[in-house]
Amino acid sequence: MILERGKQVEEKLTNKMKKKIVFNEENYQELHRNLDRLQDNYKKRVELFLSPIREKVNRKFINEIVNLLTSYEKFFQIQIKDLPYCLINETEDRLIINESSKQKIHLKICKNCRYRRRCGGILKTQLKFYKNQIEPIEDLPREIMIELEPKCNFNCIFCFNKNSFAVNGRDKINGFSKSYVKKIIKAMALSKIKIIRFTGGEPMLRKDIWELMDYAKSNGLKIRLNTNGSLISDKNIVKRLNKYISSILLPIESYDNEKESFLTGYKDSLKKKIKAIHLLKNHGKMIIRVGTVATKETIRNLEKIFNLVINELNLDDWELYRPIPTKKNKFPINKNDLRILVNKLIKFQKLTGRVFNIVNAVPFCAYNIEKVNMVSNGALSVDGHIRYVIDPRGFAKPDYYIDKNIGDPLDIKGCWNHPFMKKMRNLKYVPKVCNGCKYIEKCRGGSRFAAKTTFNSFKAKDPLVNYISR
Repeated sequence: MILERGKQVEEKLTNKMKKKIVFNEENYQELHRNLDRLQDNYKKRVELFLSPIREKVNRKFINEIVNLLTSYEKFFQIQIKDLPYCLINETEDRLIINESSKQKIHLKICKNCRYRRRCGGILKTQLKFYKNQIEPIEDLPREIMIELEPKCNFNCIFCFNKNSFAVNGRDKINGFSKSYVKKIIKAMALSKIKIIRFTGGEPMLRKDIWELMDYAKSNGLKIRLNTNGSLISDKNIVKRLNKYISSILLPIESYDNEKESFLTGYKDSLKKKIKAIHLLKNHGKMIIRVGTVATKETIRNLEKIFNLVINELNLDDWELYRPIPTKKNKFPINKNDLRILVNKLIKFQKLTGRVFNIVNAVPFCAYNIEKVNMVSNGALSVDGHIRYVIDPRGFAKPDYYIDKNIGDPLDIKGCWNHPFMKKMRNLKYVPKVCNGCKYIEKCRGGSRFAAKTTFNSFKAKDPLVNYISR
């Protein structure tokens, strides 16, 4: 689903794969009915074109449209094309595609915006509609993840923690005191951070989890939760979660209970996860997301996992993770594995009209660059580009598995502006050969962590890279 400016109000089929709807400030109320009808009767891609007719487009109107569209992400692919990032809520910026072109300009105030590199600017033909609405966004992390509880009742084979604080086991790590977590939350609120993500280990092992959620909410933070789901055992827990969280993320690594139990080191783990998901669907109000690590075996059996997660459980979102390299296994997947994964995800897209993305970094040129772009979020959410992690050992780090101390957890802006973080955001670690690639702002050279682990330099190539013509 692509939202962009058009020239007239129309609704027509352009071919068997597309449907176009053009709307403006006066007829946008019909959009809801159109999307409901498409949800029931149409499974292919839908393109929406917004054609403003008033010189001062109301920001509230734009965000009403965005909020409506996000409620349909489960059913359609959604992209907002050519809209300046600063016009929508920052938490929805994943929806925007705004590439540079000669038809666009930046205002002087844009140079101070955190999106200056990613945002192509304003279409010259639309300047009169948006000029007075442009406001630079302060350069702050999108969210901060706290590894709230180092211990876990699972023992997953490919857990990120094993590259970081749990490399020698979890038992020696005590984790944060309640009072210290509250200090971090207060520092985040004072720094105008909008989202906190509680993760672990298993965060729901903490007896004070509810008090900490209540404190975060009272300080104006949106709360997201990463959990293995094993402790969501009854509807009362879900109803309690409803008070605090807007999004929950659970892992599913197999379609088979025995295989899942082997991978997680926990008996009947898939059964417990499915039970938790049913409870969340029946009694919850939050978005339910599931993530799967795309190992070689997972890729071979991806259709079966897809059938469970999407056809049977009908979850809001399913995301895939490239396995991270380790010193013992520097090449957990190869280029052929990525090729198979990409083509399967494209097939699922055609079947459902939805997009299931690889959400951590892969180099687009490792395979067909356009196809990888279709099913990849790029590197934005990893390596410290838009967020960072607070480690239970008492320091901040760029990502779950980049074991680099970037500062005091209570010094939010100090951590964000650590020299390593600034170099990463400004693409100083991207290989020179990537310069000039039109996908550099999204791909960012693939995984800088994989480069470091495999070739001992953050500036090295991603081990999956091909450097084919772009």
